[in-house]
Amino acid sequence: MDTSKLTGNKAPRTLTKGEATKRRILDAARKVFSEHPYHAASVRMVGKAGGFDHPIIHYYFPKKVGLFESVMEEHVTEFRLFMEHWFDGLGAYSTDKGLAVFIERVIAFHLSNKDLFRTLMQNTSHVENFDQFPASAQFAVFHDSFLKTFRKKIRHKASDEEVSKFVYSFTVLAANYLGASSTYARFLGMDGECDAYWSWVKETIHYLFLPRMEKIIFNSHTK
Repeated sequence: MDTSKLTGNKAPRTLTKGEATKRRILDAARKVFSEHPYHAASVRMVGKAGGFDHPIIHYYFPKKVGLFESVMEEHVTEFRLFMEHWFDGLGAYSTDKGLAVFIERVIAFHLSNKDLFRTLMQNTSHVENFDQFPASAQFAVFHDSFLKTFRKKIRHKASDEEVSKFVYSFTVLAANYLGASSTYARFLGMDGECDAYWSWVKETIHYLFLPRMEKIIFNSHTK
C-alpha cells in the first residue's frame, strides 16, 4: 500500500533486486494468508501465488512462521497509520453524523486494503492457544492500538471498562462484516463486493452502536 500521499512523505526509493524479491514474496503471502488460515497455508502456495519457486522464499524467510509474522507486522503498521486519520474532524459533527463518517472511513480503508480483515477472520476462528499462535503479539497490538487511539481522540465520560467493551465489540463486528463479506452478503442475497452490501454494513453498524455511543461515549453536542 502506498502511504506517501497520506503521510506527506516523498515517493519511496527504488528497491534493490533483493528488496524487490522480498516485496513480491510478502505481497504473495498477504494474498495467501488472507484466503487460508495459517495452519492450512503453505510456502508452496505462496510461491505459486507469486509466480516463483518456493526455495526462493526460504532464502528470505527460512520458516513459515517468520513470513506470517512479517505479513501481520505490515498489516498492523498500515492499520495504525490509517486509523489515526479515521478520527480526524469528528468533533465537528453530531454523534450521529460522526459515527457515520467514522464507519465510512473504516469501510474505505478495507476496500483499499482487503487483506487485513480477511487475514484476521481466517485466523482468529482457528486459534485455540493464543499465546502459542504465530503473530499473537501483532493481533494484540491491532486491538490495543484501536482502543488507545479511541481513548485519546474521543472525548467521553465513560469508564475504561465501558470504553473497552464498546471498542472491542465494534472491532469484532466490523472485522466480521468486512473480512467475511462474501459469506454475510450471501446470507443477505447480495454480492459481497457490491455497493448495496457496504451500505448495509454501514447502516447496520450505525444502528447497533449509535445508542450506546450517545449514552456513554460521546459528549452530547450538535453540529
